[in-house]
Amino acid sequence: DLEQPQDLDRISYDPSFFFNEHQNLIILDEAQEYPEIFKILRGQIDDKRNKNGRFIITGSSSPALICEISETLAGRVAIVELGTLKSNENYDLPLSPLYALFESKISKHFFADKLNASPPLTQNQIQHCWFYGGYPDPLLRNNPEYHAVWMNNYRDTYLNRDIAKLFPKLNRQAYRRFLTMLCKLSGTIINKSQVGRAVEASESTIRDYFEIADQTYIWRILTSFESSVAKSITKMPKGYIRDTGLLHYLLGLHNREDLMSDPIVGASFEGFVCEELVKGLEATKVTNWQIQYFRTRGGAEIDLILEGPFGVLPIEIKNRLTILKKNFILVLL
Repeated sequence: DLEQPQDLDRISYDPSFFFNEHQNLIILDEAQEYPEIFKILRGQIDDKRNKNGRFIITGSSSPALICEISETLAGRVAIVELGTLKSNENYDLPLSPLYALFESKISKHFFADKLNASPPLTQNQIQHCWFYGGYPDPLLRNNPEYHAVWMNNYRDTYLNRDIAKLFPKLNRQAYRRFLTMLCKLSGTIINKSQVGRAVEASESTIRDYFEIADQTYIWRILTSFESSVAKSITKMPKGYIRDTGLLHYLLGLHNREDLMSDPIVGASFEGFVCEELVKGLEATKVTNWQIQYFRTRGGAEIDLILEGPFGVLPIEIKNRLTILKKNFILVLL
């Protein structure tokens, strides 16, 4: 753990000696604390290029880590984003077999064969994960009081440690107000100029705030799906708070009853489903895919569009049990 001085000293004092003594699996946590390590690792990897899996480099909420890896270890590493727990992981269940179908182009029989299958999780299990989010510690404790305390400390350490360390010149009070506003904007199309007026910051500052929230894994940006067929589409980005447990805590929603009676309920569920799909796809071998949304100026909308080697898949998300035939729903939780 390179945030621990004794561990940092063990490597930085004589890196060549350390790696000669430890030539098998080494896990370096918070590696961005010692940027020089990436140049050293480059030489270590090149010495034994035919031997994979010797190093695992981890870090949390750190654009600096990705930047160092991309610049120094390009072509030598695989970058894997580990999100919060997916709902099936919380109940120790395997990934739904439906995700295996993304690894080959989806056939015309996909929906006819799979939509009537029994869901792997019950309604109550889904709602539990939706309300409490996916951060492992508070979710697995299954204690509402502990969940509230953990979320409060997470918010404070995120603002006062992570953000302060990564962006020392950032106005943390303004960014805190921005974070509160993000919760109310979750699931909506973003107008940066309006957000700037509300937070009393320039549009360029708000643009930086959105980038920080995205790079520190609090916020996920959905870009607009642009097709040559539709000319009158909305091009502004959409986004949502990635963890619904954090979203509900910051909005002061203390239980499921509070959530169900709050106007955010639809947008919250939409963000939850989107994130579940993303985490499911990240658990497969599918690459070069992206998530977007579609909306015309006339109001026609598709909540989520998955595009990749499997094709283009439009998904409509509804928080209800009874679905009208005119609605097309894909549930892959």
